[in-house]
Amino acid sequence: MKYFITRLNKITILFLIFLLFSPAKVYSKEHKTRSYKGKVDVYENIERVNWQWWARFEDSILLNCLQESVKNNFDVLIADFKTEEAKNYMDSSNRNVFPAIKTGSYYKNAKNAQFGLYGNRWSYYANKSQNIIYLPVEFSYEIDLWRKNRDERDYFLQNSYLAEFEKNFIIQATVSEVSSLYFNILKNEKIIGLHEEIMDLKRKKYDINLEKYEKRLVAKPKLLAVEKELNLTEKELTDLKAQNEELKNQFYLFVFGDKEKSPVIFQNIDEIKVFYDTKLEIHTERIASRPDVLMAEKGIKMAELDVKMARKSFLPKLSFEGDVSHITRMFNDFLNSENIMYRAGLGLAENFFEKGKNMAELEAKKNIYQQALKKYEKAIISSINDINNSLCFLESGIKNYNTAKKNSDLDKENLDIEKEKLDLNLIAYEEYISSQERFIRTKIAEYESKTECLIHTISLYKAFGGNV
Repeated sequence: MKYFITRLNKITILFLIFLLFSPAKVYSKEHKTRSYKGKVDVYENIERVNWQWWARFEDSILLNCLQESVKNNFDVLIADFKTEEAKNYMDSSNRNVFPAIKTGSYYKNAKNAQFGLYGNRWSYYANKSQNIIYLPVEFSYEIDLWRKNRDERDYFLQNSYLAEFEKNFIIQATVSEVSSLYFNILKNEKIIGLHEEIMDLKRKKYDINLEKYEKRLVAKPKLLAVEKELNLTEKELTDLKAQNEELKNQFYLFVFGDKEKSPVIFQNIDEIKVFYDTKLEIHTERIASRPDVLMAEKGIKMAELDVKMARKSFLPKLSFEGDVSHITRMFNDFLNSENIMYRAGLGLAENFFEKGKNMAELEAKKNIYQQALKKYEKAIISSINDINNSLCFLESGIKNYNTAKKNSDLDKENLDIEKEKLDLNLIAYEEYISSQERFIRTKIAEYESKTECLIHTISLYKAFGGNV
């Protein structure tokens, strides 16, 4: 029996040493997520943005800027590191299946005791010292009896999914922000040109009234009122240019990050294709595929695993421990197998003084789980609310845009009539200038309405999580 136990311990030790130094890898089970139009998939290198939808604007400049922003935006780059961090934690948890094995070498100078175990004097070894080489290999392995390691691996696997979905959420927010800035810049570029036309008309109006004032045809208050209009228009133009420069700075920061900024030749807003779709079918799958909903779902699974691991902390630990060592005098019988000693044992341990701590942690994990459930519920309700609001604003924006186009057409028709009157000398030139200004103001309102519709379209895209 003694010989059998000795052989069994040797085989066990050899197996543990082989397990430590073997090149075998530990593979966790892959749980592939369902792919959807927003292109969220953890294991496949698929585009995370629905570029086909963005191509519907028929603006290659916008498309290039959005693709650059996904590469260079600071928030996206930070999210890249977070996904890598999550993968590192998952790889670290996979290594817990290996035993802890420590080895080393020690040189010791030892002196023997003068008395033996029962008080007898050892005259042969008394007052003698020896130089000893000690080569230990110590090992310990907690047997995963309650499958704690598996729960930990599952936890970090869900955490890696969470990081991936968070990255998709940030990317969608980035492309939405960049496109909104882009369309606002296009609008401002157009409106700045129209304000400059108004400035020219105001100057002509002022020159006409100045000439009338010099000829005593108008009073001084009328001239002052026209001059005030000119100054206010100039202020509007200055403020609009400053606002547009601020938008451009934000746009370049989002698109290029810390890279060298290449000047963007912005498209004319008249050439942007306007498309609207307010008759979308709202399926449960569209809402469930939003990145924030997927993040909340993974948060529930992580909290559930946390509670599970906290409950298992009450269970005892079953450990296999031991060591193998080689002790010899300096270069004397160094390779003699009789100098090898080993110890091995299996033990069950339970710390009763940690029960209070474990109970408090379990209650805390339960509270976190309840928070995760509420976050998921909030994400679902917020998703429905975002979609409803986006559809409502888009529908009203379309109506306002159509109304603005009709008003612009009416003022254009009225301007043509006023031009005919001017040619027939039925009205003064100053009156015709006022008609021109009214027409330009309605064109400004039309461009503002068009931009609002474009931005509401982007909001709808974001509300659906890219599933449009």
